[in-house]
Amino acid sequence: MIVIDGVLIDDEVFRAKFRCDLERCKGACCVVGELGAPVTSDEVGNIEALLDKLKLHLPEANQKTIDEKGIYEVHQGSLFLTTVEGRECVFATIDESGIATCNLEKLYLSGASNFRKPISCHLFPIRVRQRLGMEMLVYMQIEECEAGRACGAKEKVYLYEFLAPALERKYGVAWTKKFLNVCRQSKSDKDITSLNHKFKSS
Repeated sequence: MIVIDGVLIDDEVFRAKFRCDLERCKGACCVVGELGAPVTSDEVGNIEALLDKLKLHLPEANQKTIDEKGIYEVHQGSLFLTTVEGRECVFATIDESGIATCNLEKLYLSGASNFRKPISCHLFPIRVRQRLGMEMLVYMQIEECEAGRACGAKEKVYLYEFLAPALERKYGVAWTKKFLNVCRQSKSDKDITSLNHKFKSS
């Protein structure tokens, strides 16, 4: 692991190649899992302010879920977006080809909102965990993202390059610039080992 300005980063974040392949994965990250996407209280507030606009685009089952359960649930002290009967995110729409897409992001891309989507969604397949009193970036290699791994390998796209905009949104321009400089020096196991030694010795 390497620490950059108080953020721990798992070695796999430096090594992995990844690029989403929506046509093949069908937006599985909006569907799979026991809980919906992790959210902060600030993000809940942003979403609540958009509900009137969002409900115009949501399927009836999603609207019913929101009316009955709200837009988030609490699990072990953390907030997660509500799901429709334990499946897709309450803000996802599944089209005729079976692809799940995010209505929060649709509003943002259309210019109708300044809130893109929860940062946990934007960062996926990286998750932010807590370790040693710091945030830690962990690469989640779920089965449903195999298409993304294959696409990244084929197109030679590193995970850190693909997620740079999301990381900049969370940690800012200066941190992301430093992070990318470190990543670009660590494209082999030997380099990562050397960088680990350098950071631990400093």
